[in-house]
Amino acid sequence: MIPKPALYDALRASGNLPRFPALMRNGWLHTELTASHERLSAFTGELTASKIPYQVLSVTQSPEPVELLTERQLELVSEAVEQGYYDSPRGCTLTELAESFDINKSAASGILHRAEGRIVKEFVEQPMT
Repeated sequence: MIPKPALYDALRASGNLPRFPALMRNGWLHTELTASHERLSAFTGELTASKIPYQVLSVTQSPEPVELLTERQLELVSEAVEQGYYDSPRGCTLTELAESFDINKSAASGILHRAEGRIVKEFVEQPMT
């Protein structure tokens, strides 16, 4: 098993989701992050605290800044990613994921479905560059 990089821990601790693809060039990881001002600040704070060098190359503000996911949706989606729920083959079942939150399978499914719907709609509505 490959160990989790400290960057992933900083993303999780700041309440952000990793965004792929990520590109490694000249020893730097290049990626995009869509986050509220508060979450971006929390992320850069986590990077600084972990002594991970970083550069913010660009910041763009949406005309109507809104959070994409609720805190609960973000928690469940983040844990699903961490446990390998979205991997193929799956690293965990929906039942196992639900148990880690002490909720039933139906509730976990509903939370994930609403979160996935928001994520997919946001992705499709973004202009292609």
